[in-house]
Amino acid sequence: MTHLNEPDEDRLRAAGMLQELRAEAGLSTTQLARLLGWSQSKVSKTELGRTTPSPDDVDAWARATRASATVCEELRILAERAATRLTAWRRELAPGRRRMQQDIQRFEAAASVVRVFSPDVVVGLAQTPVYAAAMFGLGRDVGLAEDVQDAVAARLARQSILDDERKKFILVMGEAAVRRRLISPEQMSTQIRQLRQLATRPNVDLAVIPFDAEERAHHYHGFAVFGDPDTDEGALVLAETVTRGLTIRNPDEIHQYIDHFNVLRAGAIRDGELDLFLQEAAAAWANANA
Repeated sequence: MTHLNEPDEDRLRAAGMLQELRAEAGLSTTQLARLLGWSQSKVSKTELGRTTPSPDDVDAWARATRASATVCEELRILAERAATRLTAWRRELAPGRRRMQQDIQRFEAAASVVRVFSPDVVVGLAQTPVYAAAMFGLGRDVGLAEDVQDAVAARLARQSILDDERKKFILVMGEAAVRRRLISPEQMSTQIRQLRQLATRPNVDLAVIPFDAEERAHHYHGFAVFGDPDTDEGALVLAETVTRGLTIRNPDEIHQYIDHFNVLRAGAIRDGELDLFLQEAAAAWANANA
């Protein structure tokens, strides 16, 4: 079983080949780092499979160690495959959704900035216990028995990262997130109050795209970007389909996701306008409960 935070087969194979090339070239990790203009730490982590090298990274490594054209091509293929990984949910969730939440918690802890886009549900970092339980209850059925409350507890434990004001959290949701009746009207009012409180945190940028906002880009699907490829060594994107989880580590693709995120966010409401909007949404739920 390969968990989200563990190196996959392609990354490990590439790491072994790169280490062998360096050794055959008679270079220390420090010497190779100097040739590549990298830190020694990056070279070491790449050889250990802790960092996924981009296709350009393996090309540079291969040139510096005078690898053959055949080896260069094989390394590039491995790097491209390792940079984008699709994992079937039955495999990904085998140890339970609690474990998956803990993996995501580690990504959040390692990132300087976390960007999340959710077109139709409240983002995990903002969910109340009742809302989280409803989400897991409606989640994909992969034929695995597990305790939903364990998964809920793990998701709620992730929210402690919000207390770290060194990190920035940029959270964007579609209006459907506060309009869908996943839980009772009274419980939705509580969820919206939590969103309003979250929006007051100095390190949280919360925004909602209203139904009547000018369409700037297709929403496609929800996704999370952990870190920035220009500053965070382990930056990645997580996205979901009905049957698989998608992990993207290629810096160029991560930048594309960030660009898409920024376009979506540009059409959203924030700050005082958002607070008025959330107050109206809460009032609508209160009337629905009357």
